Amino acid sequence: MSATPFEIEPLVGTSQGGRGTWPVICEGAVGGFPALFAVSGVGKANAAAAVATLASGHGATVVLQVGVAGAYPGSSISLGDAVLAGSETDLDLGVGRHPNWQGVGAMGIPGEDVDNMIPLGGAALDAAASGTGLAPLKFATSDSVTADTEHATYVRDRFGVAVESMEGAGAARAALALDVAFVEVRGVSNVVGERDRSAWRLTEAIAVACHAATKALRVIREVI
Repeated sequence: MSATPFEIEPLVGTSQGGRGTWPVICEGAVGGFPALFAVSGVGKANAAAAVATLASGHGATVVLQVGVAGAYPGSSISLGDAVLAGSETDLDLGVGRHPNWQGVGAMGIPGEDVDNMIPLGGAALDAAASGTGLAPLKFATSDSVTADTEHATYVRDRFGVAVESMEGAGAARAALALDVAFVEVRGVSNVVGERDRSAWRLTEAIAVACHAATKALRVIREVI
């Protein structure tokens, strides 16, 4: 699953036509094995709804999120690197605004046991880490991408995260609720906070993300 068509294009190759209007789903193969490709649209809500559709309407038992992302400044991640999520933190859900923002736990909702940090794990993630050689990292998700270096540094330091995107936390939350294995692989196209698109490496990031996804899928299918 990807947010946009171009993020998954190297994987799709020759595929059978899309189904329905949303999420756009087509049939294809990765590494000689059949797969469904889904394009959810940008943001946490679209990603969560797409995971629910894949699970309930298409019987998906594992979802692999593929796309581009930004690396927080000082994270020691280079542009063009592939990265694997070991956890996702929702940077939006909570009370107030940064720097006085508090997480969802501060809302004190009776009976709710929800945290902004969603740990990822299980056999699928372990297999993906082994198959790709990537160490799982701490990811963060925001519907509004961080637009300046000062705030990017603040987010990195406050939450201890290395990678930022716009879908992972929503997809991970839905997968957890529906008992669907979830793995997230991305390619780093830019440094978080830097909005000069001429410095971004989107094409390279998409290529490495899809290459890592292919490696991951070959081993995930053996454990799911």
